[in-house]
Amino acid sequence: GGNMKKHFCVLFLVLGLCFAVAGQDRAAWAAEQRDAWNSFYDYLKAVQLGNTKAIMAFWHPKYVSWNYAQELPTDFETSQKGLEGFFKAYRFQKFECLPLNVQVEGDIAILHVRFSIVISDSSGKEIPSSGPETVILAKKDGMWMMLGLVWIEK
Repeated sequence: GGNMKKHFCVLFLVLGLCFAVAGQDRAAWAAEQRDAWNSFYDYLKAVQLGNTKAIMAFWHPKYVSWNYAQELPTDFETSQKGLEGFFKAYRFQKFECLPLNVQVEGDIAILHVRFSIVISDSSGKEIPSSGPETVILAKKDGMWMMLGLVWIEK
């Protein structure tokens, strides 16, 4: 019902989700592209482990996300409130991502990815989800931080 939909919204606020990487030839990336992806990849490890402190540390103070299935984007504070509830209710069973494109322009990076996940609730029921996602990173004090996240789940 509505509560599950709320949890899925929180899930994808947190995500930017991709762990097992395949596809795009990362060997051909420029150093700045690798740097942006590696920072995001470290974030994904924190997501997979449910490390809320590390997740929040990666979010830029002006972080905003938007699941296109929802009417409005979600701000930092709203995302923060839902984060711990999600990790109390769900665990990752599968966590994969395919980087389709990584572009860096100065202190901004845009990552287009395709995610595929399976989470399980406390009863062990598995819930799959997948879709495209765009992650916007901004460098702040020399470190990449997630400024924005846009996705639609299927």
